[in-house]
Amino acid sequence: MKPSHLADLLKRYLQDSTIEGETWTVDQWYEARDMPRPTPPTPAEQAAAKARAWQRIQARTRPRPVAWRRPAVRWAAAALLVLGLSLAWLGVPHRPAAGLARHPTATTAEQLTVTAEAGGWQRSTNQTGHALLLALADGSTVTLQPGSWLRYPARFAPGHERVVELSGEAFFAVFHDARRRFRVLTPQLETTVLGTSFTVRAVPGQAEATVEVRTGAVRVCPSTASPAVGAAVVVRPNQQVVYSVAAPVLRPVLVAEPALLRPQPLSFEERPVAEVLASLEAGYGVPIRYTGAALAGCTVSLAFGTENLFEKLDLLCKTLGATYERTDEAIIFRSRGCQSE
Repeated sequence: MKPSHLADLLKRYLQDSTIEGETWTVDQWYEARDMPRPTPPTPAEQAAAKARAWQRIQARTRPRPVAWRRPAVRWAAAALLVLGLSLAWLGVPHRPAAGLARHPTATTAEQLTVTAEAGGWQRSTNQTGHALLLALADGSTVTLQPGSWLRYPARFAPGHERVVELSGEAFFAVFHDARRRFRVLTPQLETTVLGTSFTVRAVPGQAEATVEVRTGAVRVCPSTASPAVGAAVVVRPNQQVVYSVAAPVLRPVLVAEPALLRPQPLSFEERPVAEVLASLEAGYGVPIRYTGAALAGCTVSLAFGTENLFEKLDLLCKTLGATYERTDEAIIFRSRGCQSE
């Protein structure tokens, strides 16, 4: 993440204007560095925190061996501290983490069990009853669920793919690196990305293995040990691919409850229905298909609240007397037109 983008993201986070996905990114960024999330400081807190900032920055940035190897981002974080954008690190009270409703909050109060292996690899196992956060050397983070383990290199070799092995369930927030793909290996599936966020479930003994994408896109193919049928598939936001021995064909499908990816207008006053559908499509990243002629001249006045995507569609359909159908990859919206309206 570029320092300028990080500064803007943290500023909007303090102003409580980030969307769910952005809030999750900031929370993971702070968790990965064992730092509390910030809240807007009072003028007195800001003045006191600035006075302490340089001492802490100097202490934390003295040369020493570290796994985090992106000094530009590291110094950008230090600059943000002085600007007051991350003063919570200096003792300012913080607000509870938000935007993790679909992924249990990871905690750093308890520790993963780490075992060193040959060849510079190590295995981190979550033997607790809570999700635990693991920060990898490339800046990626992994939220490891109870009973799961991740095997990974202590340091990823420069110029090579970043490869990890998973048993169980984990949510990955992968640091983007166009030169080095990131691969997650399980006994059933292999997932390949450049940088995105997604969940992999491959629990031993369970009949199904799942890859669910939150942001970006991933490439999923059968592992060499699985009898899956067909070639690799690309899975996009709010889609998942499920593998089982009974149904070994890989096919992306919509998740049960798509997450809002970016904010969109909530109120519409005599606006074209096509505009409302376009807003929902952009907000959730889910294709919504309809016949343009059937909606020509159709307008609607309504206000959405905290409903999920399908509840919003239900409200729109009730207003118009329309219907919709979910397919594997899209939503088909059907209307008889507005002649009788």
